[in-house]
Amino acid sequence: MDTPGGKRVEATDPGDRISGLPDELLHHVISFLSARDAVRTCILSPRWRHLWRFAPRLNVDAEGFASQIRFMEFVNALLLSRGSIALESFWLRANGPDIFLENFRDTAYLWIRHALRSNIEELGIVEHDQNDNEDESEFFQLVRFPFTSSYLEKLHLCYVEIDNHAIKKLFSVCPALEDLEMINCEIYATEFSSTTLKNLTINYVHFPNFYDYGIQECIVINMPSLVSLHIRTLRGWSELSLVDVQSLITASIHLENGTFTGACSILGALSNLKKVGLLLPDDVLLDSYDSKYLDLSCSAVAADSATPFSCEKLRKVEIVCPNGNKTVGVLVTILLTKLMPPPEISIKPFSGFSWYVSVLLQFIMGENPKVLFFICCGLPYRADNSRRRT
Repeated sequence: MDTPGGKRVEATDPGDRISGLPDELLHHVISFLSARDAVRTCILSPRWRHLWRFAPRLNVDAEGFASQIRFMEFVNALLLSRGSIALESFWLRANGPDIFLENFRDTAYLWIRHALRSNIEELGIVEHDQNDNEDESEFFQLVRFPFTSSYLEKLHLCYVEIDNHAIKKLFSVCPALEDLEMINCEIYATEFSSTTLKNLTINYVHFPNFYDYGIQECIVINMPSLVSLHIRTLRGWSELSLVDVQSLITASIHLENGTFTGACSILGALSNLKKVGLLLPDDVLLDSYDSKYLDLSCSAVAADSATPFSCEKLRKVEIVCPNGNKTVGVLVTILLTKLMPPPEISIKPFSGFSWYVSVLLQFIMGENPKVLFFICCGLPYRADNSRRRT
């Protein structure tokens, strides 16, 4: 039997139909395995001896390695064996016990450079997560982002430390970058400007607390090509400023600090969206365990001082809150007096978390273009200090 590329496949056991598949298909199948398991396929039969070397995706995971040295030796041998064979995707995960990428950062940099020279389109870097001993864990540092690629389109970072210089260089030396995801990262940057990025996800990220230095900084997002924006649980930040996000179609923003009037300025920047979900618990930090309620910092003064803004496509606002919540009146006043044109407003009682989640999912997934702004206020708080990972 001949493969599409003209290579003849060796005769195999009639019961082994998988080995008779074309090389390209087997390379694709092997790509779904961890790099270690992919290499192990070489013992299946002579037909499989070298197939793993041509897998278009590499998932290098430290899980299962007894020591850091063994893991490093394996990855070095793996990349040397592959040589200059092209790659589509490269994931580097430090999931093994006591294995931290930061402990051998220079070697990890070499691996990442090798992958980028192989013209990868997707790169994932996941540092070790040590929930029970956080004082001992270190973030993998990309403080200078010593990488350049004209092919990289997707970048996923988890437990990574990155600074302003690195963020700026990232967008300048990776001109094809369209997707950026940062989960549980330490980010010493205040400005995110890119003309090419289309999807941005920032989740459980820690920004430095600029108030500690007597400085009030805004986290600025200036991305005219951005289509999807998802922000949740930004810790230590001051304000969020959306400068040019004219192409946005989908946005979900979870604000833990700031007031509702501050959130209104964000809504004004999202005036072209058809659907917006905005969660507004005020002044409750991720590490605050004693809070029983998340309430908006709204007052009559805030309603009077809120700056009017235009949101022409906004037709309907839904407010979900417990019965008797005093915040609702202020919210309605702000919305009716400051939104241009004033929207239709409906108020729904909070009926438990399962109901709330179902309503929120219907809002996010639904196709009704009239339900555009979903506000939740004064809802019982369930503290969750677990750190998320990819």
